[in-house]
Amino acid sequence: MERYDTWKRHAVADGLCVTAHPDLPVTVAENGDRKLLLLGYLLDPYHPDLDNAAILQGILEEIVRPTDLFRLTEALGGRWALIYADPDETWLMNDPMGLRQVVHTTEALPDLWCASQPGMIAEELGLDPDPEVMERLVGAPEYREALEYWWPGDLSPYSGIKHLLPNRYLDLKRRSVHRFWPDRRPDRIGAEECTRKYASVLVGMIESASKRFDLAHTVTAGWDSRTILSACRGISPKIFYFTMIYYNKTVKTPDIYVSRNLITGLGLEHHLITCPESMGADFAEIYRRNAPEAHEGWGAIARGMYDHYPQDRVCIKGNGSGILKCLYRRAWDQECTGELLAEIGDLGPMKSNRMTIEHLDRWLSEAREASARSGVHILDLFFQEQRMARWQGAGQLEWDIVQEVLVPWNSRELIAAGFSVEGRCRGSRHPLIEHGIIKALWPELLAVPINPPPGIRGAIAAPLWRAGLWPFDRDF
Repeated sequence: MERYDTWKRHAVADGLCVTAHPDLPVTVAENGDRKLLLLGYLLDPYHPDLDNAAILQGILEEIVRPTDLFRLTEALGGRWALIYADPDETWLMNDPMGLRQVVHTTEALPDLWCASQPGMIAEELGLDPDPEVMERLVGAPEYREALEYWWPGDLSPYSGIKHLLPNRYLDLKRRSVHRFWPDRRPDRIGAEECTRKYASVLVGMIESASKRFDLAHTVTAGWDSRTILSACRGISPKIFYFTMIYYNKTVKTPDIYVSRNLITGLGLEHHLITCPESMGADFAEIYRRNAPEAHEGWGAIARGMYDHYPQDRVCIKGNGSGILKCLYRRAWDQECTGELLAEIGDLGPMKSNRMTIEHLDRWLSEAREASARSGVHILDLFFQEQRMARWQGAGQLEWDIVQEVLVPWNSRELIAAGFSVEGRCRGSRHPLIEHGIIKALWPELLAVPINPPPGIRGAIAAPLWRAGLWPFDRDF
């Protein structure tokens, strides 16, 4: 591992060692014969003054048995992977949306390796991509044409390397993966109770983050961005607000002019980041080296951030609120199959690829049992374990080269609260709970239109918004 000579090394247990990039925070806590090793960062919304070390120490002091780890991390936010070790067990788990990605070798390979992406293991072990995957998925025309594709199930390009999906832990001694959540039927709550819960916890997450990091917020015209902005009210002057122009967006796109009008109307400074059409050869070489399975389009956006984004700031993103909006409500009553998941999962041209459908079917066969046992709808689990972990997780991994990210929704407690509300109260056309959060935290934000249709100018958008004369069916 000569090319990792400058990386940090930490002994775990039984010959296991963690090697971490110098930019990745690593925190270790010990209590007797128990140890916790954190990669990334944890936030406690109920105790915002606590740092990583204090949070870890608090967890260790309360652990009686290894499974207590699940209960003791359920309220925590951040973007993290966590290793627990005692004389009998060594377990690895990551955050509830899988945004701190973890991949691992299976028993098809002789030794256990874990990493943030499969290409790192493949390079170290001299592995070539699986010919079947390369022919049936990567080599398919729909893959090459897709802009926002993501890898289905726990699939990677390499035989013997899988992704660790959320709600599971990897037993590092026995090389086995086990689901731990959802483990019981949630108590049903109403939309008002859920709104109060989210409003309180989101404010705590932002406050906790603000005590650790300088923050930025990527602003759009949508509900998710507006909701997160409302939770930032107490520290709003300290945040760097920006909107990116990429793909086919222009200054006349609602995301751009609504964001500008919103932020400047609050007396705050708004920044536009214009992304190039392509990465450029020099940046592309570094970008692909950092993430071998990188998306070309995402690389162009990363280049724009590299050139213009203040890289000492952690970026707050609104992604993940599909939990509150029953994003796949339109398919709620249909028979759930791999074909249906591929159709509704925003996979673009890849929705018809047979390998995509086969791996979604494999995920479905395992997740159905958890859904039946807990009462959590299978499409809610699909959003959390596939859409967020495989799509958003990949994006955040690629963009680690230009920014660290905070998704304030990324808490098992918040996810459980969202799943506990009846689906009819979580529609996406006019998201009742997000509207309630904004109204409770910063009602003035509702005066500026949310998701105006393309082509409507800002001058006439506000009267139409107040009159309710457009549909609320765009999700951001």
